[in-house]
Amino acid sequence: MHAQTFAASAFIAAMVALPSTAQEADPSERPLPEDAAGRCIMAEDIKAYHTISDELIRFELKDHDVIARLRKVCPQLHYHGYISYQPVNGMLCAKFDDVVSRSGMPCRIDSFTMIDHAPGDEKDDPSEKP
Repeated sequence: MHAQTFAASAFIAAMVALPSTAQEADPSERPLPEDAAGRCIMAEDIKAYHTISDELIRFELKDHDVIARLRKVCPQLHYHGYISYQPVNGMLCAKFDDVVSRSGMPCRIDSFTMIDHAPGDEKDDPSEKP
């Protein structure tokens, strides 16, 4: 009986000591807000998102849009057209944060590319009307 308990304890200790296969970024390496330009977007600025493909997501922000490129293909992302995300300190950052597909698969954001709104997009904003 004691040998089984010892074996189970040793197995659990060994599993805890194994490094994680997931590529988790060190939280101490997360950019500070002043260092985050181009690598992070403020979650409160996100008005909408659109899945473009299984590796591209377009975020509509207040002043511009941002294309998020994922580190690798996120299966069925475009098919379902749904993501969730968990901002940290109000920011969503490339290289650190994931979007989660409807199937529950976390997909790491690799980079953000800023794009300007197309001319005439401002007319769609009700706050801009006279």
